[in-house]
Amino acid sequence: MDKFIGFFRTVSYVLFTAALLWSYAYMVGQVTYRFDTQGNPIYAVDRNTYFFGALAIFILTNVVCSVFIQTLKKIKTTEDGSGLRNRSLKLDLITWTKGFAGIVNLFFGLIMFFLGLMNLAESQQSKTLGFYVYLGPILIVVWFFYLAYLLGKSRS
Repeated sequence: MDKFIGFFRTVSYVLFTAALLWSYAYMVGQVTYRFDTQGNPIYAVDRNTYFFGALAIFILTNVVCSVFIQTLKKIKTTEDGSGLRNRSLKLDLITWTKGFAGIVNLFFGLIMFFLGLMNLAESQQSKTLGFYVYLGPILIVVWFFYLAYLLGKSRS
C-alpha cells in the first residue's frame, strides 16, 4: 500500500501542475472565481496573482506534509512501543500523510481545472462538470475516517 500511495502522490503532483498550467494558459487577464445566480461575474483577480497564489498554496501544503513525514521518520520506535513509539503506527501515519498530500493535491487540481472551465468564454461544460469539485472534500472526509480507523486499530 505504501508504494501505491507514494505513486499516487507523485501522480497528483503532475496532475496539479498540468491543471494549473492548462487553466493559466487559457485565461484572459482577469480570473473570475465567483458568480451571481445569473452567472454574471462578481469577483475577479489578476491572472498572475491566481497562478502564483495557487502555486504558493500548493507548495506550502506539500512542504507541511513533507516536514511532518520527516519528523515522524526521526522518531525511534520498537514493535511493542506505545503511541508514536510503535513502529506499525508510525508507518501507518507516514503512509496516511503521504496519501493525504496526494488527495489534497488532487483536490487542488480539480479546483484549477474547474476554474479554467469557468473562465473559458466558449465553455458550457463547467456547469455539467462542476460536481467533480465535490469529489475532493468527499475524499478528504473518507481519508480522515481512515485515520480514525488507523488510530483505533489494536497494536501489539
